[in-house]
Amino acid sequence: MKHLKQHSKLLKPAALALAIITVFAIAAFTPVKPTMVVVIDAGHGGKDPGNLGTGRYSSTEKDITLAVSNKLASYIGEKMPDVKVILTRKDDSFPKLTTRVKIANNAEADVFISIHCDAFSSANALGSGTYVMGMHKTEASLKSAMRENASIYKEDDYEKDYAGFDPNDPDTYIALSLRQNIFLDNSLQLGTLIQNQFRERAGRKDRGVRQAGYYVISFTSMPSVLVELGFLTNPDEEDLLIGKDGQEYMASALYRAFRDYRVAQGLGTGLIEESIKPNNIDEVTDGVWFKVQIVSSLTQLDKSSPVFRGLHDVDMYLSGDLYKYTVGKFRQTEEAHTRKRELREQGFDGAFVAAFKNGSRIPMSSISTEN
Repeated sequence: MKHLKQHSKLLKPAALALAIITVFAIAAFTPVKPTMVVVIDAGHGGKDPGNLGTGRYSSTEKDITLAVSNKLASYIGEKMPDVKVILTRKDDSFPKLTTRVKIANNAEADVFISIHCDAFSSANALGSGTYVMGMHKTEASLKSAMRENASIYKEDDYEKDYAGFDPNDPDTYIALSLRQNIFLDNSLQLGTLIQNQFRERAGRKDRGVRQAGYYVISFTSMPSVLVELGFLTNPDEEDLLIGKDGQEYMASALYRAFRDYRVAQGLGTGLIEESIKPNNIDEVTDGVWFKVQIVSSLTQLDKSSPVFRGLHDVDMYLSGDLYKYTVGKFRQTEEAHTRKRELREQGFDGAFVAAFKNGSRIPMSSISTEN
């Protein structure tokens, strides 16, 4: 009996240790609820090699875009466990353009990033650029969109799937430019952050953020960008993008831009919107009004447009070539953020709070120093 008691005493610490291990194991394998969903689209693939470059390598655009996409997904997965990453392709397959769009829309993604490589008739062209949906403003942007959209000709039954969409017809792109994109502002913001990182992190020539009628970013229902990593027709750029180091630098730059975008959206470390203390801001908001921006458009919209879903307190202001529309007018950021959350529940997923003074928009970051 005494022996059994001693044995029981020995079992208690062991049982306690097992319980602790079990708790930690459960915690370790409990899935983290995603705060964001990002879809990464490696351009081309399978029977569509994409840009062939100089012809000095067996690898083509499809191989580079896949490598950079997988590296970017790995960086996000490692550093941001609360972000769900979806790849439109994980191997040398050939998803249709319509399939890529459906993957993003069905996932209700927060961000769509399509990765490509550029080409030009001159071997001297160089640099990295980012495109968002809209009407091209240069012949080069139109030709780039035509080249990437031509992938549909490699699809079976493309005439059925893309009825009325002809990648070689300039009129097609005029029609695309008329599509309403309520996420244009956020797309431009992400594109700008990407270009900043390409320039600062990867040391690339900055070709800027442009608009063009790429199919995959014209039919997605979230902030979307198409990235051209560089020109494979330039031998130096091709060497860079074929190499492992170059691919890692480009993936790292894209990761950092996505990280900065999360922070700007109030989802990154230290900038959760609920942590903002309105009382601290109220002291420095003399003359400042807060509004909720919901839509950006290349064309002026009537306030009775179905785009606004019956909202009555809609205002418009011009920013460059864009007509931007806001809802509400608040003295306190707390009230504006409450309205923003309501609007997002009503389907305006890209809604965000903007600050105005004397009728002009000002940076939110300037409020704390302005009086």
